[in-house]
Amino acid sequence: MTYTDYAYYTDTYRGTVLDAASFDAYTNKATQVIKLHTFNRIQDSNIPDEARMCCCELAELIYNHENMKTGSGVTSEKVGNYSVTYASQKELEETYNHFLNSVINKWLALTGLLYRGV
Repeated sequence: MTYTDYAYYTDTYRGTVLDAASFDAYTNKATQVIKLHTFNRIQDSNIPDEARMCCCELAELIYNHENMKTGSGVTSEKVGNYSVTYASQKELEETYNHFLNSVINKWLALTGLLYRGV
């Protein structure tokens, strides 16, 4: 079970990136990311709005990452004597993980669902 549905995505979150056909696949992935970060503390019978919104935004981020719309990997570009520098795969993954963590923190940091250890 995912933390949101397509009606919530389109009506409340106002998402436009995902279509109905691909929605379930990406929200399943987003739900798993949230479960990992919250240690599966969210009960399926009582999903807070913050988790639903987080799931929507993560699903879009995952979709964009898988379709390479979150960045081309270009780190610098020079016009005279044309030169382009690309990020390594490791740098791209680190950036992607940073974005995932930022979204999770934005929506769930004040809910008590994330690990607050030392």
